[in-house]
Amino acid sequence: MEQQTPLSPTTSQDDNLKEMLLRYLRYWPWFLLSAVIAIAVAFLYVRYSPKLYQTNTQIKILKENESGLDLTGLEGAGAVFDMNKVNLQNEIQILTSRRLLEDVVEETGMQTRYFIAGNVKTVERWKTEVPFSVRWKTADSILNTSGPVGFQLRFIDAETFRVRTLDTEPSLTAEGTINEAVALNGYAFQIVLKPGAQHSGKVLADTDYLIRFQPKNQVINSLVKNLQVNPIGDKSEVLTLGLQGENPVKNEAILNNLTYQFNQDGIKDKRLVSERTGEFIEERLRLLFRELDTVESGIVSYKEENKLVDIEANIAQLFTKEGAAEAKRFELETQKAVAQEFQSLLNEREDFSLLPANLGIESETINTLTASYNDLILQRNKLLVSSTKENPLVVNLDEKILETKSNILKSIQAYIRSLETSLATVQQRESTSTGKLIGLPKKEKEIRTIIRQRDIKEKLYLFLLQKREEAALQLATVTPIIKIVDFAYTKPNPVAPKTRIVFLGAFIVGLLIPFGILYLRFMLDTKINNKEHIKQLVQPIPVIGEIPEVEKKDAVLLRPDDRSITAEAFRILRTNLAYFKAAGKEQQKQAQVIYITSSTKGEGKTYTAINLASSLAAINKKVLLMGCDLRNPQLHNYIEKDKQAFGVSSYLYDTSITMDDLIIPQVLGISNLDVILSGAIPPNPAELLLNGRFETLIDQAKQHYDYILVDTAPTILVTDTLLISQLADVTLYLTRANYTEVKLTAHIKEMYEQQKLTNMALIVNSVDDKKGYGYNYGYGYGYSDAQPPAWWQFWKR
Repeated sequence: MEQQTPLSPTTSQDDNLKEMLLRYLRYWPWFLLSAVIAIAVAFLYVRYSPKLYQTNTQIKILKENESGLDLTGLEGAGAVFDMNKVNLQNEIQILTSRRLLEDVVEETGMQTRYFIAGNVKTVERWKTEVPFSVRWKTADSILNTSGPVGFQLRFIDAETFRVRTLDTEPSLTAEGTINEAVALNGYAFQIVLKPGAQHSGKVLADTDYLIRFQPKNQVINSLVKNLQVNPIGDKSEVLTLGLQGENPVKNEAILNNLTYQFNQDGIKDKRLVSERTGEFIEERLRLLFRELDTVESGIVSYKEENKLVDIEANIAQLFTKEGAAEAKRFELETQKAVAQEFQSLLNEREDFSLLPANLGIESETINTLTASYNDLILQRNKLLVSSTKENPLVVNLDEKILETKSNILKSIQAYIRSLETSLATVQQRESTSTGKLIGLPKKEKEIRTIIRQRDIKEKLYLFLLQKREEAALQLATVTPIIKIVDFAYTKPNPVAPKTRIVFLGAFIVGLLIPFGILYLRFMLDTKINNKEHIKQLVQPIPVIGEIPEVEKKDAVLLRPDDRSITAEAFRILRTNLAYFKAAGKEQQKQAQVIYITSSTKGEGKTYTAINLASSLAAINKKVLLMGCDLRNPQLHNYIEKDKQAFGVSSYLYDTSITMDDLIIPQVLGISNLDVILSGAIPPNPAELLLNGRFETLIDQAKQHYDYILVDTAPTILVTDTLLISQLADVTLYLTRANYTEVKLTAHIKEMYEQQKLTNMALIVNSVDDKKGYGYNYGYGYGYSDAQPPAWWQFWKR
């Protein structure tokens, strides 16, 4: 049996995409409704959710040469501090340390928070934005509470107020008077009106205030979490401090106070080093004063004992050269003495204590190492405030401190050895000059020795006096360690919620929700949908018709003059059927036998058969519609005949019955349309169909009719149709949209590929146009009498 090729080419990928888009766009009202609802929810969220504002401030960490006092104009003076290298990571750790933030919390009073209660949301206000302040009684346990404590306060008039607890069940209530203590739930506090608010009782009475007290640790933890400190660049010494919060005034107050506390902390460190240096110098001055006094007294006593008043003039020239050598030796001995004193101090001091800086040692290496040692000691002390000695950072600093101290000792030892070498050379030159003075009186030489000792002590004393003045001046003129680049400033627009992103996200979600629902619905849909759907599943079986869905009450025989969408669908089916006739058939004018079958019952075989027959009769073709579903006949219901009337089963069983006995002429008043019913249900329909009488009946009908339409039994349930399939010229196989399972297409393809049915073509019945399937026959061209639904009836469109 020759199979017919499909009538249309395979659907392209672009057509599939277009069909898929149209399938979703058919539900555009739901997309629109979902998007509107999502945007409305987004509007309510943006309107009533707390708004967060970003506040920033910028500070520059100053080096010593940018902020300290320049003392280089004094002889032997140098910088007491050396901060040429700024480690921003260390400064960031200090800025975010709990020790510093605790000072900020205490200074700003952040533990007490004020709110104004609204109908929908509660807004936080800073201390300067409320007309009163709360003073907690220090004797009360409020300061040591482990959790937040809340009260609602409402003014009755300008002098009295009512307060109730927020965290107890049931709530406790009390009344109080301005400036007088009130106790409630074990907590005592005092409400104090700010200047200018004493006479605004009516205004105060219209507002509900919420007061919350939080433990210090909770406030510090929140501040640590929200505070952002970042450098503006790799090579920059400017830090940006940021804070997000609901109240811009509060954010600015916190950041400004944080920069103040950080600056004060740095100033304290500077003063501490200056104070330690001053203490060391004072101690050395007292010792030198006693030694110098002893030497002066010795000179006086020696001169008195030996009656020496003046040195002879002729000796002065002899001592000129010796004096130059002595001066150099004095200088070297002074340096050696200071270095030895500093070495002794370094050995006697504990490992992790500050050292005096720049004592006059003319060794840049020792001075630089001493300054670095002090910086490391300061960093270690700051870390120990909020951590233990086992902290890796502290251990690392300890190693650096000990290493630096060792380097200082080595540098001092090397410097002393260098001084000793220079001193030996000078002493050798001095010995040469001294040899010329051997002839001097012994007493004169001894007095010179005593005077030289006095000069050494005197120079050292004067040197330390100068250093004491430098340290005192440095202590009195300690300058800030930071420069405020920008004071705390809050951006006018909130950073959260981000209105544009929220609305865009809501719009996208509003579209995705119906899309997701439809996607799941389509994905879980296991039924055939429309003509294009089944084409993809059963290629290359041709699909020659698509019949729209009709209400059950409208599923009746269509009249020849009917101009409905359904009638047009059957006319198109009739036209396609004419083209589908076997192209190689020799007798083109011979009557056509058309089987109408399906996989299961309920797919519309009988409805399609009777209306196709009516459509063929309308073009003046003699049509015989024969019911051949011997097990579950339905044709009699459409023409209102008795189910037990003579029919095919009667003809097959009783040889005395002729075809003329079975024919019901001009059914429902339609000329050229005759019907033969299925007849009474026999016990053995398969055997009856094989007794040869059915073939005879078909042959007789061909002599009188142009078309013979046979309403047969479903193929997947019974074998009746397959037993007589060779008698058909065309087999129209019915599927029903949203009813026929996709898995049945395998059975349909098997019937086609194994040629169990002759010249097979498919029809899709009951296509639901509300789901975007079908072609809407008659719409847009004014041909059909049917009117489209109104625009708001989108479920019927």
